[in-house]
Amino acid sequence: MTYRPLRRHATADDFANWESKAQTMTDAELRYVAKECRDVAALWRGADGVVEGFYDDQASTYATVLRRRQLAAV
Repeated sequence: MTYRPLRRHATADDFANWESKAQTMTDAELRYVAKECRDVAALWRGADGVVEGFYDDQASTYATVLRRRQLAAV
């Protein structure tokens, strides 16, 4: 079986789904998934910019939700 990455740009629906999913996650889960997405994006850097960008967008969304929570707690 050959692995085929999701090769498309992130859509508005993707961002909405990630935001919705993030609301159900703990801070630790958000940190973990953001790091995992960044790690995957790094693996694709220089090989496929579309795939890299997709995972960078996903990581950024989760990190933004975490940051909003941190700012709200201050």
